[in-house]
Amino acid sequence: LTRATLAATGRTAKQYVDDRVLLEAKRLLQHSGLTAKKVTVRLGFTDASDFTKFFRLRTGMTPGAFRGT
Repeated sequence: LTRATLAATGRTAKQYVDDRVLLEAKRLLQHSGLTAKKVTVRLGFTDASDFTKFFRLRTGMTPGAFRGT
């Protein structure tokens, strides 16, 4: 899977999935009106702090700060 994804997109399978999860997180935070905790659950994270770490590592800001921009 990683070889095929890398050949097609230039990203590893994990990077590709993480990119898609991040895109969906941003979309939900900006347009759904769901709380960050509900976005956490919807995206399959078991803990809000794990989601916050995931989001901050990739965007440089917390989900709440992103929503405020």
